[in-house]
Amino acid sequence: MDHTDDAPVPDERSGGGGAAADSVGALLGRCLRVVGATRVFGSSASGITGVPGLGHVRVDEPILAALLGDAQGRIGSGPGVALLPGRRLRLSASPSTQVVPVVVDDPSLLPEAIATWSVGSASGCAELVLDLDLDAPVPEGLAPVAVGDAGQLMTLSPSLADFSTLVLAGPGVVRAGQVDALRAFATQAGVGVVNTWGAKGLLAWDSPHHFGTAGLQARDFELAGFGDAQLVIAVGVDPDEAPRRLWSTGAQVLEVEPWQLAALAYNWPDPPPVPPYPALYRELSAALGPLYESDASPLTPARAARDLSLVRPPGALVAADPGPAGLWIARTFPTTEPGSVVVPARRADGFAVAAAMVCSLDHRRAFAVTTAPFDPVTEALIDLAGRVGSEFVLCAWGADEAWSDARAHEVALRTALEAPGIARVGVPVDFSWTRTLVDVAGEIVAWSDHGG
Repeated sequence: MDHTDDAPVPDERSGGGGAAADSVGALLGRCLRVVGATRVFGSSASGITGVPGLGHVRVDEPILAALLGDAQGRIGSGPGVALLPGRRLRLSASPSTQVVPVVVDDPSLLPEAIATWSVGSASGCAELVLDLDLDAPVPEGLAPVAVGDAGQLMTLSPSLADFSTLVLAGPGVVRAGQVDALRAFATQAGVGVVNTWGAKGLLAWDSPHHFGTAGLQARDFELAGFGDAQLVIAVGVDPDEAPRRLWSTGAQVLEVEPWQLAALAYNWPDPPPVPPYPALYRELSAALGPLYESDASPLTPARAARDLSLVRPPGALVAADPGPAGLWIARTFPTTEPGSVVVPARRADGFAVAAAMVCSLDHRRAFAVTTAPFDPVTEALIDLAGRVGSEFVLCAWGADEAWSDARAHEVALRTALEAPGIARVGVPVDFSWTRTLVDVAGEIVAWSDHGG
C-alpha cells in the first residue's frame, strides 16, 4: 500500500489496493468514512497511494491536491481529504487554512485524531503526519470514534423574549443540516436573521426574517442593527467571514451549536411581529434594484448574478473566487437553496474551478465563476479538469467580449449547460459598479485579513 502509484493520469478509483481488512490502513479508511469523507485527492509525492474504502483521485501537484480537498470539504458535509508530501493527511472544510501538522506515530491515536479534526469550528482544518505502517495489523479492539452532538439541550428563558434580538448565522448551520431548525426558531421567536455569505439561502431573500447578508463590507453589521440589539444569538459562524470584533458591539452574546436550535425557543410565548427590515436590507435593495434590471453591456455585476440564478438547475452549484466576481455573487446572487452558492472565506486562487471539478466527480452540475484573465493556479486546474473529463460551465467575468445587450448572457449560459466538457462563457462585466456597494455599506473588508 505504501508504494508509489505510477498511474499516468489523475483518475478516481477505489483506494488502498490489496490492503488487508484488519490493517492500519483499513482502520484509517473506516475512520475517515465515519466523519463523512468520500474520496481522497492524492499527491504522487505523498508516498501513500490510497486509502481503503475511499475513492482516490491522483493529482501530481500537491497544491492542486490540497485545493481540491479544501473545495470538497467546503461544499460537502464531511471533510475534504488530501494526501500531501511528508505523509501528511489533510482534512479540511476551508481553503488556504494553515495549520501545524500533528504527528500520529501510534495506531491507537488515529481514531480520536480523525474524529476531532474540526471540533469547535465551522470551517476546520487539520493535518496529520502518518508516521505509521499502514500495512501492519491493527491492534485488537481499535475502532473508529464518532463524535456526535453532545451536551444538554438549551432553552432560552421566556424573559428574553422582550429583548431586541438578532440571530447571526454562518455556514456551520448548513454543514450541520440544521437549516429547517433555524427557520423554525426564527418563526417561533419572531426574530430577524443575518447570515454571513457562507450561509446564503438559509432564508428566502423576501422572507420577513431575512435581514441580509453581512461580513462583506465595513458597515454591514452596523446597518443590520447589531449596534442596537440587546441579545445576539450566534450559530455556526465562521470567524473568517464575521470576526467577532465587527458584530459583538455591546449586546449580550449567546453562542449556540446548530443542533441546539430546535429547542431554543421552546418556552417562549407567542412571538411578536417581526421587526421591519434593517437599513442593510432596505438600502442595498434600493441601490441594486436598477442594476438587476439593466440591459446594458458590459453587464452590471448584479445582472450577471441574477442571470446565473435564473439559469442554474435545481441542485447545481455556483462557486465563485474571492475578489470582484466573488463579492458580487456573495452580495447579489438570489437563492433559496442553502449550499447552492459558495464563495470561500479566505483567498484561494483556483477555488471556483476546484469546486466545479468536485461537483463533476459527484455528477452534480456546476458553474465556476472567476475573473479574466485567469491566474496560474486556475489555468493549471482547467488543464487538469480537461484531462480527467470534468464537465462544468466556466464563467470568466470581465472578459473582453462584444455583446449588443445583457440578454445575450442568459442565452450563452443556457447553451453552455448543454455543451460537453468544460464550456467557457466570457462575460463582459463592468466592475466599476462596485462603487454603488461602497456608497451604501462602506469599503470591502471580506478577505482583507488574509491577503486581500
